[in-house]
Order: sequence, then C-alpha cells, then structure tokens
Amino acid sequence: MPLYEAKKRVMVLLVIAHPDDETMFFTPALRALSVAGHRIFILCVSNGNYEGLGRIRTYELRDAVHHLGVSPSDVTVLDYDAFQDGGQWDKQALSCVLLRHMEVLSVDLVLSFDAGGVSGHRNHSSCFDALQEVYTRGVIPEDVQIFVLDSVSILRKYLGIFDAPMSIARSPFHYFARGRDVAAAWRAMYTHRSQFVWFRFLYMIFSRYVYINTFRRIAPISKIPVAKRKSKTS
Repeated sequence: MPLYEAKKRVMVLLVIAHPDDETMFFTPALRALSVAGHRIFILCVSNGNYEGLGRIRTYELRDAVHHLGVSPSDVTVLDYDAFQDGGQWDKQALSCVLLRHMEVLSVDLVLSFDAGGVSGHRNHSSCFDALQEVYTRGVIPEDVQIFVLDSVSILRKYLGIFDAPMSIARSPFHYFARGRDVAAAWRAMYTHRSQFVWFRFLYMIFSRYVYINTFRRIAPISKIPVAKRKSKTS
C-alpha cells in the first residue's frame, strides 16, 4: 500500500545525506509519488565533498532528479561546516535544520533512512537520529507523517527483485519499480558520473533498492522512568 493515500496533492520531503542517495536508495518511492501527482522536495544535508567533489556532485544531483520526477528547483543542498561528508553530525543541530524545512515547505510526508542507514553509513543514520529527535520531542505538526526506509540483511539487499515476496510479507508500506522506473534510475545514476564507478554499476544491477522500497512509520522513543531508590531508615 502507498505511504500516503489522499485526494489532495501531498508535499513530500526526502531527507538524504549525499548526492546520489536519492537514486541509489529511493527511486521506486520517488517515481511512484511523482506519478501520483505529489510534489517532492529533496534536502541533501551535505554536498558529498569528502573527495573535494562537492560542487560537481551538487550539479550532478540537480541534473539527475528530473529523471525521478523531481524539479531541480525543489532540491536544496547544504554545505555547512557542521554537516560535512563523513563527519560526525550533531543530532540537535540537524534536527533544528530539518524542522525548519518542514515548517517552511509545509510538508505532509517526510522520507529518510532508518537507524541502519541501509549501508551503515553514519551520515545516513544521522538523518534518522535527527528525525527521531524532532518526532519524539513532539515539535512537528501533528499531521506530518515520517516514514523511514527499511535496512535489510546483506543477503536480501542484493537479491534484487527476488526480494519482493519477503518485502510484501514484512512491510505494508512498499513501492515496486516498473520497467520504466528502473530505466529512469539508470539514467539518473549515469548523471552522477563522478560516482558511477564499477561497483556502483554492479549495485544498480543487484540491489533491491533499485526495484523495491519498503518503509515503516517512525515512532517516538519511550521514556522509561527511573525508579526512585528507597531511603534507608536507621
């Protein structure tokens, strides 16, 4: 079933860590939401400047997104000292940035990584940590829904489309890419030329995330009360 069933046009915010995350991990969802007529904004927290290619990767991202149904004008790429590629990102600082974007864009739906970050990259996980923070604190509007992309085992990750039965069984929120969507993913990934090395070529063939997206709704972290110690009486 889709993440958001509504007759109105929904405002969607995708939060990613680096240019090319949108293509490598979220293509099925982005294409489906775009075809359904929803408007998609992308917030890329870093410009991927780990190897000094930040400016190039920013241009590549803006060129790639139109293949996925996103307008380049709806893409924001940050280049803050606090959120550099590969660095440790402060949860509180990032949560403030994300909350501000949610409010300014009046979004209905937010998508991002889960705690595992799909690949285990700490910047991916930081996106989740910041969203978890704003959700648990209860500072986002009540009607905003946040869904995170399921991380799966290494075996399932590279089963490609053959992971479909398990995906359907384990998540009610899923999107499956059609042939034209897979072709769009390849065109978008080719646009990320600075990153399209041999192992990403193999990734695009075998990764389930090119064909399947499954999500879960984010939930607040329960606050467990600390038991009071009983005072000793003499």
